[in-house]
Amino acid sequence: MNMKKSIKKTVWTRAIAAVASILLFSFVTTANILRIQSVQDSNTQAAELLQRAQGAETAHYKWASNLSNALYAGAEFTGSTDPTACTLGQWIYGSEEISDPAISSLRSELEPLHKEIHESATHVLSLLKTSPAQAQNYYQETILSNITTLVGKLDKIVEMETTANNDGLARMHTMILQMQLVCFLCLVLALFCLISLVTYVGKHVVKPILLITDRARPLQAGRLDLQMDYQSENELGELAKTLEDSVGLIHSYVEDINRIMGQLSQGNFDVATSTPYIGDFQSIESSLNSFTSTISDTLGSIIHTQGRVSSNAGQLSSGAQALAQGATEQASAVEELYATLDDLSKGASRNVQSAATALESARLTGEQVTLSGQQMEQMVSAMSDITKSSQEIGRIIATIEDIAFQTNILALNAAVEAARAGSAGKGFAVVADEVRSLATRSDEAAKATKDLIDNSVQATEQGSRIVGQVSESLKKTLDLVMQSNTTINTIAEAIQAESASIAQVTEGIGQISAVVQTNSASSEESAAVSSELFEEVHKLEDETQKFHLKRGR
Repeated sequence: MNMKKSIKKTVWTRAIAAVASILLFSFVTTANILRIQSVQDSNTQAAELLQRAQGAETAHYKWASNLSNALYAGAEFTGSTDPTACTLGQWIYGSEEISDPAISSLRSELEPLHKEIHESATHVLSLLKTSPAQAQNYYQETILSNITTLVGKLDKIVEMETTANNDGLARMHTMILQMQLVCFLCLVLALFCLISLVTYVGKHVVKPILLITDRARPLQAGRLDLQMDYQSENELGELAKTLEDSVGLIHSYVEDINRIMGQLSQGNFDVATSTPYIGDFQSIESSLNSFTSTISDTLGSIIHTQGRVSSNAGQLSSGAQALAQGATEQASAVEELYATLDDLSKGASRNVQSAATALESARLTGEQVTLSGQQMEQMVSAMSDITKSSQEIGRIIATIEDIAFQTNILALNAAVEAARAGSAGKGFAVVADEVRSLATRSDEAAKATKDLIDNSVQATEQGSRIVGQVSESLKKTLDLVMQSNTTINTIAEAIQAESASIAQVTEGIGQISAVVQTNSASSEESAAVSSELFEEVHKLEDETQKFHLKRGR
């Protein structure tokens, strides 16, 4: 990211400078400590050598004093004659490396002299046994001279090491002062870099962050009217601008969603997002559009189904009303048929009485034959009427069967539409089942009535043939009155049978009348339920008309 001012670059630069200052401070301190330690090691070595030289002088003075006491006082000599046993001999013959060439040269000069001093003790002690004066003289001239020379060389070593020790202390003091100065400068530089870093971070990082945090605090309360009063050409300026733009984008999304929800609450589902959604917000856009499309499709299906239900309910209501009207007409026709059959039954009874009267009159007198012929003609006419009535009844029964069939079909259609309507059509399904049951019972009763009427028609036709034969016999001859008695008896029996048949038909018609009345009541109830359903469907249609669906739905 190219910017005029980069917080990252500045902070890294100042942090690196601070770390470099600290590292420089540590390096200088370590280097000076090592130098001081080296000088200190040199001073320690010089001090040890100085102490060793001084100790060697003292030890050899004691050694000479011990030898002198042995030569002059007769004391026992306890000193060592081995040049490698004393402290100086251990240093001379040791493996210790000496960096100073002068000291090394002196050590080389001390080696033969020191060896001669210790070996001379053996010579002077042996000489003491034979010639004490020579032994004492040899001690004074040779041994003391060598010891003096040895001590002189050791004094040089002491002087040189003392000077070296003093020089080392001076160098160490100088190094300490230099180290203090350099460390102070490095420390000041490091402190300056750290203070500069902290000041820069506090002014250009912490303060802007606190400002951005304070400006962004309304987001916690759900407020999106964010105003960032911070502008800078660094990362925090870019952060503030990005945050402000992001909140503004979210605010536009919220306003767009509120607009869509407002339209949906008003029943307008022909609405879509007006702002392009980006990133993870695209799923919200997809969900909103999918939601409106799904609701619109569902309501469209409901409206379509409502139209079909409305049409079917109208047809069902019309069919139920027609069924109720047909059932009423059927009941009226049956009542008329019942009244006609009742008249026929009364006529048949009168015919029976007339036949009995005719039989009695035939027995009494043949003069009544003519009257009987007239009565026979009346009987033929009555039989014709009975035949016509039976045919009319047959047509009425056919009408009843057709109504029962149509009622059954209508009940079946009503059951299918009730099944399509789901839970809302359960009550209507029960009514449809009752209508279908009544239709079935009406059809069965009609068939039974038809069978009875067919029997009655057959009996009537048979009676008509007999009456016709009797009438022809009466016309042909009056002499056969006695024979007609038998015929009259037959006619009387036939009329009795006819009367019984008419009674059975009358009873069947009564049953049909009861069934038809029940069917009429059920049809009226079905018509009422269908009317209520039709009204409810219209109410649903009025409610669905409030919604504005997507185009093309």
